[in-house]
Amino acid sequence: MKLVFAIFRYFPFGGLQLDFARFLKEGIRRGHAVTVLYDRWEGEFIPGAEYVQLNCRALSNWGRALDFETQARSYCREHPFDRIVGFNRMGGLDWYYAADNPFAEHVRRKNMLVRLLPRYRVFERLEKAVFGATGSTRILYLTEAQKKSFQHYYGTENDRFRYLPPGVAPQFVLRKEPEAQQIRSRIRAEFKIPETAVLLVQICSAFRTKGVDRVLESVSGLSPAIRDQVVYLVAGNEEPGDFLKLAKKLGIADQVIFAGPRRDVPDLLTAADLMVHPARNEATGTVLAEAAVCGLPAVCSADCGYAPLIRAAGGIVLPDPFTVQALTDALELSLRLPDALDKMRRDARSYSESSDFYHRTELFWKFIEEDDHA
Repeated sequence: MKLVFAIFRYFPFGGLQLDFARFLKEGIRRGHAVTVLYDRWEGEFIPGAEYVQLNCRALSNWGRALDFETQARSYCREHPFDRIVGFNRMGGLDWYYAADNPFAEHVRRKNMLVRLLPRYRVFERLEKAVFGATGSTRILYLTEAQKKSFQHYYGTENDRFRYLPPGVAPQFVLRKEPEAQQIRSRIRAEFKIPETAVLLVQICSAFRTKGVDRVLESVSGLSPAIRDQVVYLVAGNEEPGDFLKLAKKLGIADQVIFAGPRRDVPDLLTAADLMVHPARNEATGTVLAEAAVCGLPAVCSADCGYAPLIRAAGGIVLPDPFTVQALTDALELSLRLPDALDKMRRDARSYSESSDFYHRTELFWKFIEEDDHA
């Protein structure tokens, strides 16, 4: 088939972008001719596809998004394709990969004057082009909560949704001993982390959205006996800036590591003792599924789409609405009580060994290839 993959911005370490890359590589492997339409691209191109950069001239992000939609639809009219697959909200799609929660949900939290700004009106209009009840775009969704939310705001017909399970790359596996201990020792040696320290890990790019500041405040609020044991490592493609300043202000900078983007995330998860992910907004939280696969227990906010997965894997889901004190209490409980962390780890490993996390890409292509609507 001849297909378009439309993505506004690609960079190597985002969750949406990682899924996009996996889908694209598999489509190329299956012999499909894929043209990628994009506005901004960071990193290397994936061999085997054709790449077309659209000439979006607007200065604002919302203006560029609107221009991207206009030019993408024009390009697809001039160059007919069998399927048009979008990874950003826009009109004219056959399929949309819903990696994020509804923008309308975010807008409703703003006051009426803010909601009248062009940015909000444009992004909501682009979202309605996908999910509006009169539309025909099929939606690949990731959690039931996400689907219900889209239907709440737009009345999207039930038969337009197709569920995709957690999509974990094959390199994320539960490591057995003695390999796990070797990885643990190597990672700790690299960052000069004592063997006796409790290593908290967070994998993310949008630090504020994913709650890095919340973790810093929570760690600083632990009782001294527990706090002095903790090292908090953040891996992600963002400059620490204000978050490093906050760590210094809270007096815990010596216990915080901003590791930058990493290609050995499975090893980080194997080496860690607990994942923390108190996100403010998280449609799924693929890193939570990756942690579960690696047998790493997690503490996450109720705003994470994969919160039910973490609960099933023996982790802790913080109550909604979020408070820093609730996170502090959860960490204190997990680290103070004898055997608490070991039990969480055993539960996570048991869940990992009895669950399937690896077939999102195959199911994605099954839906696209068997589509009889286009």
